[in-house]
Amino acid sequence: MDPADQIARLRLIRSGTNGPVTYRQLLARFGSARAAWRAGDELLACLPRSSPDASLGLARIRRRGAAQVAQEVEAAVRDAGGVTLTALDSDYPLALRMTDPRPPVLYRAGDPAAFVNPAVAVVGTRRATGYGRSAAQEIADELARAGVTVVSGLAIGIDGEAHAAALAAGGRSVAVLPSPLDRIYPPRHRQLAARLVAEGGALLTELAPGHSSGRPDFARRNRIIAALARATVVVEAPDHSGALLTASAAVELGRELYAVPGPIDSLASRGCNRLIADHLAGIVTSAAGLLTSIGLGSGVKPLGVATLSDTEARVLYRLIRQPGSIEELLTLPELSTAELASALTLLEARGLVTSYGGATFHPTLAARRLSDAR
Repeated sequence: MDPADQIARLRLIRSGTNGPVTYRQLLARFGSARAAWRAGDELLACLPRSSPDASLGLARIRRRGAAQVAQEVEAAVRDAGGVTLTALDSDYPLALRMTDPRPPVLYRAGDPAAFVNPAVAVVGTRRATGYGRSAAQEIADELARAGVTVVSGLAIGIDGEAHAAALAAGGRSVAVLPSPLDRIYPPRHRQLAARLVAEGGALLTELAPGHSSGRPDFARRNRIIAALARATVVVEAPDHSGALLTASAAVELGRELYAVPGPIDSLASRGCNRLIADHLAGIVTSAAGLLTSIGLGSGVKPLGVATLSDTEARVLYRLIRQPGSIEELLTLPELSTAELASALTLLEARGLVTSYGGATFHPTLAARRLSDAR
């Protein structure tokens, strides 16, 4: 793109007038980023609601020199392993280019090819249950194996499980950050973010290096997640969950919305159950069904697993039907506590069963494929 125009765009973004709606208003009023910048304080007067930060930002940039500020931003982005994108750049994600209003400037680390294949967002609560984690893993795994890019927000809980499962399946995953590239949030997912980039995925954010994240940045992050994806799947979401903001954005943008149903007494699933009950979201009962619903098909072949003993098979298929505790599993006929303990130990060793908090046992993805194969 024209370097002079890019500098003008960065000037406006760094001035504090950096929302997509505000930016679109400036371009409509002045015709170009350069013309808006040359208008000086007039650009603030033409906005219905301009924040004090915008005026201070303009003054600060003029004092330091706009070209210098733009160069510092570019250098910081490069140091973080990223590139700066505007809608005039060929690598600007097509799904966002067609969104109104679109983010005026993005910062990306990773492979631009991660935005080429069809994408599905998998989002949910940070306080995920074992049921939610298992569902997120299964959905993201099968999406990735079908060649779908898994998009999420890198948060603890459902988001992190979805990213990790997509990578484990050999697929691509994109994380949209509520923070700059030089300050990964949450910090405990720095390694996961590095893996996303190293394994063909990408990180994307609206925030330039040095920016302090706030509540509005999380809301804007959620909108970008929904905009990037052909469909959004909410796995677990209690009332007032950020994942429900992503769901609302998907509906507003005309994207498909799906939700995983949960137990009627589960606080973690109240938001999902309400989306389904209000006919705002389609119901997800399996990853394969989701792929069929969004027109992508599956074609995933089940993995081979070692032969099970009769006791192991009984326990495993009981868990495939419904995860349960040791007490619930002991209701199986002619099964002693010792036999159950031995079966669970062997199933965990084979990677067919996992437990959350040592209380509830769940089948793994490999176990579900074993069931499909039989």
